[in-house]
Amino acid sequence: MIPAIFPIRLRISMAYVILGERAVLVDTGSEGEEERVLRGLRRYNVEPGRVALLLHTHGHTDHAGSTRALKDRLRVPAAVHAADAPKLRAGDSGALIPLRFSSRLISLLINPRFPAAEPDLLVEEGYSLGEFGIAAAVVHTPGHTPGSISILFDDGRAIAGDLMMGGSLGGAYHPDRPGYHYFAEDLTELRRSIRKLLDRGAKTIYLGHGGPLEAGRASAASCRVTP
Repeated sequence: MIPAIFPIRLRISMAYVILGERAVLVDTGSEGEEERVLRGLRRYNVEPGRVALLLHTHGHTDHAGSTRALKDRLRVPAAVHAADAPKLRAGDSGALIPLRFSSRLISLLINPRFPAAEPDLLVEEGYSLGEFGIAAAVVHTPGHTPGSISILFDDGRAIAGDLMMGGSLGGAYHPDRPGYHYFAEDLTELRRSIRKLLDRGAKTIYLGHGGPLEAGRASAASCRVTP
């Protein structure tokens, strides 16, 4: 069975449902978006009771803001990389390091706080989704945050959170044009992570903002795009 990837468009970010024998929800959006997420599941005929895991690409407010509410509603565990677990536990995105002047302006509009949620599972490099009937594994891709991860499928698809961004204005325009996100805690590490994911065989990359991106364009961007 080839697992399906269903996008759920939220106010400023994307969540994804991976559907194998069971369903895994990747990211939960901002605070108060739990109903949007649940409507998204139903739109794809995925009963909420089929969701077995909330898996986070990283611990920022627009990707983990509704985690506590969805944990309560769905009664399922939440997973995050160990390096981003403190963000989830504290309900705090931490420092947002801007990559360009416009990022500084955007940071003024972002509330880094969100409802704290205790992670039930700390995932590391190589964690397999095989127990859910999904042929995919976690790749640690730090840079945007220390605990950022991507989910790489055996067929070359990948869900990469904020490893990159497609287009401008959060992906509203030219979503298939690769670029950096507004913020990165370590740009050098971020570039290495992009290269790492591509070297592992990523062909189509689904993102938290904009996308998806094809590997050829993302590869060029990893070498030439400036912040």
